[in-house]
Order: sequence, then structure tokens, then C-alpha cells
Amino acid sequence: MLPKTEQSAAELNYGLFVRQCRGRKGLTLDELSERTGLSKGHLSRFERGEKFLSVAALLRVASALDVSVSEMLGESITPDALHLVRATERTLHKAPKKDGGYSFGTLSRPGAQAGLTTFVVDFPAGAEQSSTAYHAGEEMLFVLQGEVEVRLADREIVLTEGDYLQFPGHLRHIVKGLATESRLLVVVANQDTAPA
Repeated sequence: MLPKTEQSAAELNYGLFVRQCRGRKGLTLDELSERTGLSKGHLSRFERGEKFLSVAALLRVASALDVSVSEMLGESITPDALHLVRATERTLHKAPKKDGGYSFGTLSRPGAQAGLTTFVVDFPAGAEQSSTAYHAGEEMLFVLQGEVEVRLADREIVLTEGDYLQFPGHLRHIVKGLATESRLLVVVANQDTAPA
């Protein structure tokens, strides 16, 4: 038997895996409860690391999620756990010239309902979003190359290569490329990662 502190940490990881796996499969807690015969409350507490599941219950959850117990315990990786986008395989889209003419490509897992949405965005020198953006959750900008100006409410912030900025997505914002071509990593994080 694991020492108490190690057991608690391990149980928390199992619960997090189940929550993430359930989210990727688009299952609600109610649906997982129905498939496993375990109460929604018990599953919810397990996902938060507050409860432990018996071996029999772990087997039922693994079966309901169509994963092995070793995958659920973090001893191996589920095929859908990794999402790799090679630079040579990325599809780029171009915004109309009137909207700034920047190009962008999504990096996020296809069909992601919540959690993180990640883009790589290329701004030609002087290109600017023509309209103010705003959305739910948080936005994170990391400058991979060049220099951009971000206008947020009452301030303008210049970011150069290696700079990172995070802000609430509901703040209206505009991004403008400055002297040279710029490349940004843009991540939009929603509040939840799995359906309740």
C-alpha cells in the first residue's frame, strides 16, 4: 500500500485523467454515471481528487471510457491524449485584406468543445485587426518573432520577441504588427474542460 501522501497524489491524477478523457469524448458526468452505475456525486468527487474508486469501479470507468486501466493510471498513453501538429502539415488561412490581411492556423485538437484553443498568427508589417475582438475566458499572447502592439481599453502595449501577455478575453482588444513581420502564439482558454 502506498504511503498516505503518495496515495492522495496518485488518486488525484487518476481523477484528472478521467475528467480530461471524459471531456475529450464529450461525455457528461450523468452519462458516465449511467454507463458505470456509479453515482454522479461520487464520480465528481473522484475527478476532483476527493474520493477513491475501488478496483471494480476503476474497471467499470475504464470500460465506459474505452481505455485500459493502465492508461487510466498513467502507466501508458491513450491514443487520443496527444495532439501533434507538424509545421509542414499546418493549414494556414488568410484574413481578408480589409480585416488586416494576417494569416493564421489553428493548433488545437479538432473538435475541442472547451478548454484551450491555440493559433499561430502571422502579421505582416503594419497589418492590423480591423475590428475589436472580445470573447469569454482568458487570452494569452506569446511573441515568437517580430513586434506587435496590443490595444486594450485605455492602454497600448508593445510586445517583442519572447514577451508574453495574458488578459481576460472580455476586454476589447486589437493587435497590430509593427516594423517587421510578426508571428504570435495565441491561446484562448475557456473556463471549463469537461461537460458537467
